[in-house]
Amino acid sequence: MSYIVGEYVLENSRSRTGRHRRVSLVMIYSKDKGIVDQRNLKKYIIEENIAKPVYCKGSARRIKLRVDKGDYIVYSYFTRNFLNIVKGYIEVYNYKGELLYRAKYVNGFLRKSIGNPVNAWLVRLFTDYFKIPVKETKLGDEAK
Repeated sequence: MSYIVGEYVLENSRSRTGRHRRVSLVMIYSKDKGIVDQRNLKKYIIEENIAKPVYCKGSARRIKLRVDKGDYIVYSYFTRNFLNIVKGYIEVYNYKGELLYRAKYVNGFLRKSIGNPVNAWLVRLFTDYFKIPVKETKLGDEAK
């Protein structure tokens, strides 16, 4: 059985001066196929609309996804400011579109914001797959 979840905004934009930048990424973790990232997402997209980006140069699109039962969606958005400080969130959703876990990212430091730490492994998988630099984590699943 397939479920339709959506309204994820995929964006890559920058300010007029180039000092601010906004990027968002999405990844599906399928129980059958493993990691499905943005390059192989065409099969899962059922609706795609043009959206207005945060900054003036660049593009954004709003997508709806069709996922199977047991799949997870990992969605993230990052903003880099003129001081080269990167801030953002990495969110984990289930196949029904419910928010399970959210981690906040600030300049290489990743910490738990909302949710059960059982789902932190998806955030770690996401940061490893997209090679997001992480200096320290406090996701709640560390061994004590």
